[in-house]
Amino acid sequence: MSIRIIIKHMIKFVLPIAIFIAAVYGISYFWTNSSPKGKKMIALGLTIALMIGISLTIYLIFD
Repeated sequence: MSIRIIIKHMIKFVLPIAIFIAAVYGISYFWTNSSPKGKKMIALGLTIALMIGISLTIYLIFD
């Protein structure tokens, strides 16, 4: 296998997993260190991000 193929597979598989782990760690860190008002804002932001993500996924599947 050439280096190009290895790097391409790394970007496709390893990078999204690393970003997901970092996002989960960051959200849990901010969740434990925030006030009740901050927790509501985090929950609202995550809900909006989830809705946008699901809508975008559905749009891209049917497009």
